[in-house]
Amino acid sequence: MSAHRFFKTLLPRFSWWALSVPIYIKILGIGMLVTVFFGGVAFYQIQAGLLRTHYQIHGETAFSLATSVALSLEPILSTNDTAAFDHELDRTMEAFPDVRYVVVQDAQGDILSHGVTFPSEAPPDLVPRGADLCGSCHPSLSPKEIPTDLLEIPPRPVLPAGKLRAYTRGSGLILEVTVSIPGPEGAIVRLGIGDKIIAREVTSITRSLFLVLGLCVVVGLSLALVLAYIIVRPIHNLVQAANAIREGDFAARATIFSQDEIGSMALAFNQMAEGLERYKCEVLEKEAARVSLIGQIVQAQEDERKSVARELHDQLGQSLSSTLLTIESSCGDCLFHSEHCDKIKADIRGMIDDVRRLAWDVRPPILDDYGLDLALRRYVEETSERASLPIDYQCVNPADSERLPAQIEVALYRIAQEAITNVVRHAGASQISMILLRQTDEVSLIVEDDGNGFEMDSVDQEGHRPLGLMGMRERASLVGGEFVMASIPGKGVTIRVRIGLDKEGHANQDSDSG
Repeated sequence: MSAHRFFKTLLPRFSWWALSVPIYIKILGIGMLVTVFFGGVAFYQIQAGLLRTHYQIHGETAFSLATSVALSLEPILSTNDTAAFDHELDRTMEAFPDVRYVVVQDAQGDILSHGVTFPSEAPPDLVPRGADLCGSCHPSLSPKEIPTDLLEIPPRPVLPAGKLRAYTRGSGLILEVTVSIPGPEGAIVRLGIGDKIIAREVTSITRSLFLVLGLCVVVGLSLALVLAYIIVRPIHNLVQAANAIREGDFAARATIFSQDEIGSMALAFNQMAEGLERYKCEVLEKEAARVSLIGQIVQAQEDERKSVARELHDQLGQSLSSTLLTIESSCGDCLFHSEHCDKIKADIRGMIDDVRRLAWDVRPPILDDYGLDLALRRYVEETSERASLPIDYQCVNPADSERLPAQIEVALYRIAQEAITNVVRHAGASQISMILLRQTDEVSLIVEDDGNGFEMDSVDQEGHRPLGLMGMRERASLVGGEFVMASIPGKGVTIRVRIGLDKEGHANQDSDSG
């Protein structure tokens, strides 16, 4: 994968993923990184300081011991007493357990003394080239005693005098100091000191540092947990309150835990929620007033329809019937029968039928007298006959159920009337199906056709909603009903109206209106 593709595609995705990590994990991660980073830096600095001090102490200790040995060997050097040399060197090594070897050499580099036994940790260069160890004084020693695992390292401390070398071996670090013995002979003392004692102390201190670092990590993570809880809890509470308001609970409020920035945000959120609640109450009041007004208008329309239908049927219909009887009586007494009499009587009978049909359309008396089922059945039969369109009507109504409230019956009748009228006029359907389903806690009306159908998106657009659909929806909402319409182009339209009922059979106003 090229670097260009990485920075163009993968890096933004990784950055988005990293930024999308929950705040809780971010705080914990930052706390862990800060604690481990600064703890590691502090640990490194302390350990480096200990090692510098360790080297300095080793060098100064080796230099002091070598100087002391050199001063003690000065009077012995003039006597060339090998036993005294060995005794003094062995006494020094016994007094200081960390001393690995003490070797005395003359100006030519020959070993004058190394103690009773040749030190096994001495470097190989103490052995004269071509000689069998110090064969002149210990011919029985094996060459295997010469160490071979020595590793030279640069010495770090700066000593005030003398020469210093350092090397490591399996047992640890050894510092060797070379000090001249006072006198004209030019002899030197080479003293090597190990670091076991100080190494134990450094190891102990390092272990303590690790424990302190672990404790710092635990404390840092604990503080990060507390900080994350302090920050995340108000945000989580604020999100819950926002979700509650999104679900419609405008009484939800965010808890204010402090007066910091998050607390100020929670306060602003609560003020916004109070404003939304007031606005909702105002909207509900206006909606209730609107529904009440529409209900009154619809009821006034229905009362007016009932009055007009009664006037048409009782007044105009009776007048036309009386006129027809008068004409028939007059024509019967005429000496000469005129063909105009029959035409006038036929026209009057047609007007009587038109008046009765108009009165039925305005307000069918059967709806008030016999209920919704018979009114729909009669309307379906007449519409099917008039439009020459088969309409299948089914009613599922328990035998022991009471009649629905008049308001619900009128609403369902008008919705069915409007739905079938729309199908007959616009759908181009070949068949219509209507089902009235009565249940204990609800009543449903379903009207389906196999007509042209339409796109639902075009109907839902503001400004393109047909008045007939809006009227059906409003009538359903006035009785607490749910209005649902579904359509697919070429497959017709389905209209469903569901009205919830309480135990007394009245409309349940808690039902959602669609």
